[in-house]
Amino acid sequence: MSSCSDAGRANPDVELLSSMGSKFRLENEKIAQELHNKLKTDSVDVTAMLGLAEMNVFRYIFGLSSREETMPQALAATKQAWQIDSLSCKSITLNGIMHFLDWNWAEARRAFEMAINTDPLDPAVRHWYSLLLCATTGRFDLAMLQSDTIMELDPSGDYQIGRGSLLYFARRNTELRDLMLETIAQDPSVPWGYDWLGMAYIELEDYDKSIKTYEKAFTLSDGLVEVGGGLGHALGMAGMYKPAKFMADFYTDAAQEKYLPPVQRAFIHIGIGEHDQALDLLEQAYREKSWFIIFIQIEPWYDPIRQDPRFEALVQQMRFPIRVSQH
Repeated sequence: MSSCSDAGRANPDVELLSSMGSKFRLENEKIAQELHNKLKTDSVDVTAMLGLAEMNVFRYIFGLSSREETMPQALAATKQAWQIDSLSCKSITLNGIMHFLDWNWAEARRAFEMAINTDPLDPAVRHWYSLLLCATTGRFDLAMLQSDTIMELDPSGDYQIGRGSLLYFARRNTELRDLMLETIAQDPSVPWGYDWLGMAYIELEDYDKSIKTYEKAFTLSDGLVEVGGGLGHALGMAGMYKPAKFMADFYTDAAQEKYLPPVQRAFIHIGIGEHDQALDLLEQAYREKSWFIIFIQIEPWYDPIRQDPRFEALVQQMRFPIRVSQH
């Protein structure tokens, strides 16, 4: 176990905090415009429709835009593609994703299982299915079986981050650490390996390494709030109250003017012991059907507030098919 001292640590860079992943937002908007242009040329281009749906799902999941700005477009594109081709694995998978993100658990499971039967060699649907299994049932054993198959189907390593997320939720943090170190060695320019590695170090109580790792992820992600929430949480867990509180307050002020994902902000407040503020944000996330609250039953960082009646009420209201046993 290691800890940091608050003395001498500066607050995170305000310019980076203010960017909030602008680089990724611009790249996403460029791709979305290209897909729109393709559909203007060919209004029945199913590949472009599904690509547009995926782009909007990406924006939503990574907190680049609100649900209202993304999911109606994603749903419309998915429905349009479904009307043209309802038999392809990709169409069925996107239909399942729409159900998953709308908390229609049984419909999502049926769609993912249908997609796997349609194309057993598609790794993407197996990854979504593994996330559903973890979030709704806590069946990490079944999820890891899907991940094992993905690794066989895609030995290139494209799904190592996805496997890492399953290891994290299953609290297999030593394995997560080792896998993310391997992932980073393969491509040290991608922020997501550092992001999940930072999570592993927090759970292993190696806060010095966690903060350094998260600072790298935060820089590479151009200040993405999804990563900033992890950095703030790491700082708080290390006892570095001032810089963590600075981040929490910065995001509170910024959220008055633009959308910021509430779950990631809640993580910072949990790290500094501001549990009421964290629960306020989680209740906001519930109202907005924010992406990451889907993992409310299995996210380790919720442990300090897991027994709070407000937290327990949120879990009940989400109507999961199975209530995962408490850790």
